[in-house]
Amino acid sequence: MNMTREKLAEKIDVSPRFLADVESGKVGVSLLTLKNLCIALSTSADYLLGLKSDENENLAGNIANKFSMVDARYYPLVDLILEELISLK
Repeated sequence: MNMTREKLAEKIDVSPRFLADVESGKVGVSLLTLKNLCIALSTSADYLLGLKSDENENLAGNIANKFSMVDARYYPLVDLILEELISLK
């Protein structure tokens, strides 16, 4: 995702060293940290745990993450865009 370990650690409120230890399998993570990782990486826990590799689910997570960054005053416009895309079937 073009994110450094330091940036990811900052986003999920852990140290870069802790993330390195997680990546190497030296330590596990709490449910809260797993949740924060899923949010920061816009993916599911199943994907991070290697239980699922569905690219569409990952894309849906990315879209949901981007939507969460949209100013609420634009929600009606986003809804209209989505409705238009759905009608293209």
